[in-house]
Amino acid sequence: MATMQFGCMTAIKQIALKSFWGIMATALTGCASPSLYHWGDLEIGLHERYVTQDHAQADIYLLETIRTAEQQKLRVPPGAYADYGFLLFKRGDREGAITSFEKEKLLFPESSAFMTKLIERVNQKDSESMKKTLPQAATIPEAQP
Repeated sequence: MATMQFGCMTAIKQIALKSFWGIMATALTGCASPSLYHWGDLEIGLHERYVTQDHAQADIYLLETIRTAEQQKLRVPPGAYADYGFLLFKRGDREGAITSFEKEKLLFPESSAFMTKLIERVNQKDSESMKKTLPQAATIPEAQP
């Protein structure tokens, strides 16, 4: 009878142990929540830009991350639109830069003050460049008596 109890206890322990590990595996997989944002290859792009100085490849990663997130209706990560806006500004696309800064401002209100300042700077550069391209007013010589 003692051996039957021992055998029964071993079987119960094995079942309990298997159940425990099954529950733990399920709990750990269930706890892995999906990311709040679609990061894509943004981290690789930042590395390319700032460490290896490969700006062209970094720009590709940034644009792919934003496009994929928009197409799949996922959330664009913080700073991605701001980074893209700065990229557009450097390329001379001031309207595109402002649009990107506005998107960043809309999605992340905590960046509002900074984005507003960047938009002001872009507009300031626009007005400075317009002043340089406008022809100077022709001076009318004074009539001599």
